[in-house]
Amino acid sequence: MYSRQTKIFGILGFPLGHTLSPWIHNHLFSLSGFDGVYLVFENEFWNRKGVSSLLDLNVKGVSVTIPFKEWAFGIANEACKASAQMKASNTLCFTDGKISAHNTDGEGAIRSILEKNKKLLNPEDSSSILLVGSGGSAKGILFSLAEKIKENATNHLTTIHSSLPKGKIRILARNKTAVTEMIQSLNVNDLVSPISLEEAMEERKNISLTIHTTPVGMKGVGGEPILNRDFFHKHSVLFDIVYNPLETDLVKEAKKKNANIIPGYSMLLYQGIRQFELFTQIPVEKKWIGKIESILLKELKKRK
Repeated sequence: MYSRQTKIFGILGFPLGHTLSPWIHNHLFSLSGFDGVYLVFENEFWNRKGVSSLLDLNVKGVSVTIPFKEWAFGIANEACKASAQMKASNTLCFTDGKISAHNTDGEGAIRSILEKNKKLLNPEDSSSILLVGSGGSAKGILFSLAEKIKENATNHLTTIHSSLPKGKIRILARNKTAVTEMIQSLNVNDLVSPISLEEAMEERKNISLTIHTTPVGMKGVGGEPILNRDFFHKHSVLFDIVYNPLETDLVKEAKKKNANIIPGYSMLLYQGIRQFELFTQIPVEKKWIGKIESILLKELKKRK
């Protein structure tokens, strides 16, 4: 049941036929008792006029997905640190006619990784993390990765490895200019550096975690992934943030090499949880998370 008091939220992007965000937010509204509804605002050409129409409808906030994350940052009046540094946002909140931009992609990715294995982000581990892609999602994830590793390094100041590990994060992407800009936006010295495909193949035994952030593999999106089966090995961990289909071709190839997998829906879940908290100011209870995860998995399996 909806009323005039029901607060409206939604998602901006194109295409959105695959989105599971409404399942996350509407179920969280129900679980928390919050009087809200989450809708799909699909448009191929979002602009300021479109946002003005949302404000006229008294929409309180939106999730933002490809290809509008950089655009979303650009229209905001204020932004969180991650958005400001990486110039990309996946969340907009509308308050008193002002737009605040946030980026929960990185927080969702970090939580997904830590749920899998906390050691993957240990600054004392000499292995590298490979980030594939240079789009809006990659930017948010890179910022949070760098922040988390800096935080962990600070907590290890009493050890001999007290400085930031050089080359801990490597970025592999076809857009070299975007990679350079991403690295320059961070004040992390040599913690982050670019890498070529040839170098990645040579160093693959020392890459413990690979985060694939491009839309290649998503249902309805063509193209070949940069990496192939030969890159992976039994000590690899692959985190492909695409969640529809449940297993991308890249994940299937990695599994053939006995690599460990962090499911893409995990990031969708945790970044959505953080968005819900920004939208409603209600902390998500642990018992709700398992229920939402079950709902996501059930729906994804239907869409095979």
